Amino acid sequence: MTARKSALELALQGTARSDRATAKVKQDKEYSFPRCPRHIKGQAKSVWQDVSKEMDKYQVITGADKALLEQYCQLMSQFRAKPEEFTASLHAQLKGLANDLYLTPASRTKLSFEEPDAADALNKKYGL
Repeated sequence: MTARKSALELALQGTARSDRATAKVKQDKEYSFPRCPRHIKGQAKSVWQDVSKEMDKYQVITGADKALLEQYCQLMSQFRAKPEEFTASLHAQLKGLANDLYLTPASRTKLSFEEPDAADALNKKYGL
């Protein structure tokens, strides 16, 4: 597998496409993981805390994702409680939510964190 070309290389070759660019995540100094709502209790709250502990370093889950995270926590707690009753449809929903929240390794590879360097100046100059 060949190494991925930088945005500058793609621009110079004339093959840069904004719809194929990876999502840039700007890490905010004042980021805080959303607080667990009061109505979430028991195993679902434990799932929320687990996700919070693991995903806080990526700073991608915000208050706007709270509803998705609630659904994920409820489904995961349901799976942990009675895995034999967890249907394929529920499993597909759980997997989809995990992907949307960047909880899977495959979905996290799509993230790209902004690092201030000389390439950023060139990207801005050439409109990438």
